[in-house]
Amino acid sequence: MINCQIAITVTLIIAFASGCQQERVERKEIIIDAPSAIGTEEDPHARAAFERMQLVDPATHEIPELINQHQVNYARQVLAGQNHKARVTASEWRPLGPVNVGGRTRALAIDVTDENIWLAGAVSGGMYRSTDQGINWERTTHPAMLNSVTCIAQDTRPGFEHIWYYGTGELRGSSSRASGAPYRGDGIYRSVDGGETWDVLVSTSMNRPADFESPFNYVWDIVVDQSGSVYAALYGCVVKSDDGGQTWDVVLGPDLLHPELFVPPIEDLNESGAPFYTSVLLTDAGQLYASMSSFTALGYRSQYAGVYRRNAVDVWEEITPFGFPIEHDRTVMTYSPSQGNWLYVLTESASLNFWRFDGTNWQNRSQYLPAVQDTLPAIDTQDSYNVLARAHPLDPNIVFLGGTNLYRSTNGFSSSDQTTWIGGYDPDGTTAAKYPGHHPDQHELLFMPSDPNQVLSANDGGVRYTSQILAPKVTWQARNKGYVSSQFYTIALSKDEESNKAIGGMQDNGTYMKVFASENSSWKEILGGDGSYAATTPEEKFWYVSFQSGQTYRLTLNKENELTSFAEVDPVGGEGYLFINPYMLDPNNYNRMYMAAGRVVWRNDNLQQIPSGKQNPTSVNWSQIASTEGSSSAVSSLDISTHPAHVLYHGTSYGAVFKTIYTNTDTAQTDFVYQHVIQDDAGRESSGYISSIAIDPTDAQRTMFTYSNYHFPSVFFTPDGGQTVVDVSGNMEENPDGSGGGSSVRWCEIVPLQNGSYLYFLGTSTGLYSTTALDGAQTVWVKEADESIGNSVVSMLDYRSSDGKLIAATHGNGTFETNIEGTLEITPEPVEGSIEVLTAYPNPFEDQVTLLFSIPESGRAVVQVLNSAGQLIKTILNAEQFAGEVSVTWDGTNATGTPVDPGMYFYRVYYDGALKSGKLLYRN
Repeated sequence: MINCQIAITVTLIIAFASGCQQERVERKEIIIDAPSAIGTEEDPHARAAFERMQLVDPATHEIPELINQHQVNYARQVLAGQNHKARVTASEWRPLGPVNVGGRTRALAIDVTDENIWLAGAVSGGMYRSTDQGINWERTTHPAMLNSVTCIAQDTRPGFEHIWYYGTGELRGSSSRASGAPYRGDGIYRSVDGGETWDVLVSTSMNRPADFESPFNYVWDIVVDQSGSVYAALYGCVVKSDDGGQTWDVVLGPDLLHPELFVPPIEDLNESGAPFYTSVLLTDAGQLYASMSSFTALGYRSQYAGVYRRNAVDVWEEITPFGFPIEHDRTVMTYSPSQGNWLYVLTESASLNFWRFDGTNWQNRSQYLPAVQDTLPAIDTQDSYNVLARAHPLDPNIVFLGGTNLYRSTNGFSSSDQTTWIGGYDPDGTTAAKYPGHHPDQHELLFMPSDPNQVLSANDGGVRYTSQILAPKVTWQARNKGYVSSQFYTIALSKDEESNKAIGGMQDNGTYMKVFASENSSWKEILGGDGSYAATTPEEKFWYVSFQSGQTYRLTLNKENELTSFAEVDPVGGEGYLFINPYMLDPNNYNRMYMAAGRVVWRNDNLQQIPSGKQNPTSVNWSQIASTEGSSSAVSSLDISTHPAHVLYHGTSYGAVFKTIYTNTDTAQTDFVYQHVIQDDAGRESSGYISSIAIDPTDAQRTMFTYSNYHFPSVFFTPDGGQTVVDVSGNMEENPDGSGGGSSVRWCEIVPLQNGSYLYFLGTSTGLYSTTALDGAQTVWVKEADESIGNSVVSMLDYRSSDGKLIAATHGNGTFETNIEGTLEITPEPVEGSIEVLTAYPNPFEDQVTLLFSIPESGRAVVQVLNSAGQLIKTILNAEQFAGEVSVTWDGTNATGTPVDPGMYFYRVYYDGALKSGKLLYRN
């Protein structure tokens, strides 16, 4: 994991003209990528903790086992029983891409019959196939199928090359090491037409709600030998099928296919003490190797831990070398066909271990791995999340190892002086920059059969290709066109009617902007890291973007969507940010932002007063809303009212919802609204995670909020500002108490119509749902876009009332939009008259004075402070301001930041040719 500090290079040439003339600024702004990460220095598992917090069953405090299967099955029941004419969006849902951004990819293969045909599978985006070496991709699994793909294998026997297998279930992903991770699988899928269509092998699919009963829920590796036998490394064991996957037998490890035979019988494989990580490798000569981790879900060492080889009489013998770490997690293996007896083994332990086996003897080469000799940064596997080892087919001494970065050794890591950094992050840039054309977090590396110097790389950015893997500096190309597998956390539409622009934050891939009108278009990268919340203002004057753990920026872009200025805007003193941290702009005043920071909500009354070019948290105009600091848990969701203005709702990570009435003074009244509470299995009070809040833009009394936890009621509504709260989950839950196969609800949206009625939308872990009427427990939610969005996780929605555009962002399947007819356009309350100075307070002042004025339309405002002699002391504002109240502050310093003498000062406010002025008395 790499430090999350952004490096920003700025060149500013500023000329200031006196009076109300605008600053003339020429800027060349460059924001270098922030790193994506599964954690932070303070919390190495921050992403895991964030995702887990949203999903756990509040009764057990665990993610329910096999909940993915259960929720998909229940979603199918809902779909089968619904009237499709009841869908509220009759128009088509259009795919928006991005077609140029790939997501986390663990499965990658080249067809042995035609190396132009590549197959790739995304962890949460399904299976894809290309017939032109990755220039274009087409999806081959239906969105309504299970979207998890983790490994792939082809039957390479002559006449059988049309048969393929892929495994599902990512056991060690962005979430904690538990078999309740977000991307649970449901067995092995098989294709008999070259990977164009897929069907699940019934023998591997439980397809029923249950505890963790099948090792096929997590498939690490698949290989097919020259007799057609299929070997699969599963959770806890290695299995074999001699009949194309119809039946299976355990060949290594505990017999988890028959947990009922254990004494006592095992109902939950977490209790089996089986190896957490397994792997299987088949050489061209037919030699089989396997590995089993010492790590188990129970925490104690597995008796099966070690490295194994199948001998000539079909018996697996342990060949673990003396000195191999006793405690070890994930192990990966590789070999070179040019020297089939050599085996390389890379294993995760307290430190990385790397060994070479020549068929008889082992050699420990761990001391020569990068960073041990301080010549290169360490191989960072992020706790077994990304671990890769591959040997060159023509030279067994050329070995590639991967963690966050990709390294090449020309002597098999037998010394440290022949190692080159060739991918992941950029060795020639800042710690946050990506290697040109490549992406961090390595999962697979393949060699083209006709020319092994041509290589395919699979990582958290999809698929990459190079024609010269042995070059001193490797040149990579993205091969992601049509491989729509990006994992969105957030999305924000442009506020301008008919604008094509949208901006969204993605896991591992930063923040991208949609700029073209066409469907499935390429998007433009704006910021690196793990993309978080985004927002924009009318006329697209400012864009706000952020990455993990709260670091937030204001950007301006030119007509070519190139960066022209930036400012970091998150507050000094902010702490306790969520991994994906919410903030939002006030729809009645786009100068104003509300931001969650731990247990409190912060408010900034004028973001535009924050100077550009700064890359540090700022104190300018930020203040805590003290009355929101009433919870012991983090603020997890926000929404601000439009009519009437100044009503703030916020929810917490422990299930409480609060309402704050803000009167535009220092006084804010915060009241508790609701918290759904149950008794957990230990008899204690427990609640869930507030994932979203939606205020009716026409009436702030009407508010919806959602819980994202499994086995917990999901959707609630108040028609009267919190006096009455009704559970409107309806058929989103299998059972009224939330138990069963109900989805995790991530987002809600309220859409008012011209006829006075409403549409309501939910983004969930099994797709998009809608209803036209809230009717308590009888509310009927209807599945939308089943042929396009399908069962993809819909992480966020955004809606624009001016033209009825609704956009849905998915975690693994890109984005989609539709236009809703008959929507009611929502506009802020108009500001009458001309510029008016409302107040300056406190006046006299000692530390800081706030000047509050009002403007009827958006435009540039300039505010200056002069001394009693009429000399300019400081320009405290020279920026575009939005209609409504404008707040600026002065801290008693001059343009250089030096405190001025106490005395009488004057302010001048210029706007639209008008001038307002007044007195300020400074008492130091």
